[in-house]
Amino acid sequence: MSLCLSLLSICLVTLSCVGALLCAPGLRAEPRVLTTVKPLQFIAEAIVAGEGSVASLITGTDSPHHFSLSPTDRLSIDRADLVLWIDPAFEVNLQDLFMRLAAEQSGLLLTASRLEGMTLRYYEDGSLDPHLWLSQSNALLIAEALARELVAQYPDKAAHYQAALARFRNASDDFVRRTGARVDAQRASAYLVYHDAFSYLEADLGVRHSASLVADPDVVPGMREMLRLRETVRATPPACILLEPETSDALVDTVLRDHSPRRITLDVLGSDMPGGTSAYHQLLERLIDGFATCVN
Repeated sequence: MSLCLSLLSICLVTLSCVGALLCAPGLRAEPRVLTTVKPLQFIAEAIVAGEGSVASLITGTDSPHHFSLSPTDRLSIDRADLVLWIDPAFEVNLQDLFMRLAAEQSGLLLTASRLEGMTLRYYEDGSLDPHLWLSQSNALLIAEALARELVAQYPDKAAHYQAALARFRNASDDFVRRTGARVDAQRASAYLVYHDAFSYLEADLGVRHSASLVADPDVVPGMREMLRLRETVRATPPACILLEPETSDALVDTVLRDHSPRRITLDVLGSDMPGGTSAYHQLLERLIDGFATCVN
């Protein structure tokens, strides 16, 4: 009996060790990539391209600024080979955990805003505009960094990830050719935005909004800001306003009293999109369609 128990104990220990090895990054059959927001998921899906799994933590209408982890989310992070996020100023509630993980496991965390060569834009108060995925050059840098990490962790799949990156580059070049003339910057009408979330895309298109209704979509502007906005609207009546899914209609109605610009809703996060290897450029196409309708 004691011999059988000893053998059983050895078998259990062996199975446990094998299981731990199989779950270790670089030893799994396929990588697990986890992103914070869906636009990063879309870029990652283009590079993983079926050789691994990709998921995002923040889905639906959850705010990246105030997102809190569930136990299931924490388990997903623990199981990931690679975690991709924007910046501590964007996914605010995740920064402590992610910084700790980065210190403990080199190569686990990719911070998009800190990639070499990234074009970053800032608000008037000096804070980072975190919607950096709306720049195609930035998206390509993210894709390249992701491909490098995947090749380093899974060298047997290097050819697959490098080919996927080449396809993403070609898709970006083709997209620029197809959409470059969609927005006529010389003839663009004055327009407003609900929240200053489009500066990267505006820079690529060569246009700029006249004013934004809120500095923070989660904070209602005060009376002074409201009066300033109404004066701006009176001085330069907008032909259009770009709204977001969670826009406060009451606030918009108050600011636009006596004015009736066209209202177009754009979702920079692609919350309702299912994903896929071409989802990133589909998201940009949606947004550029909205801009073209708004300003042309």
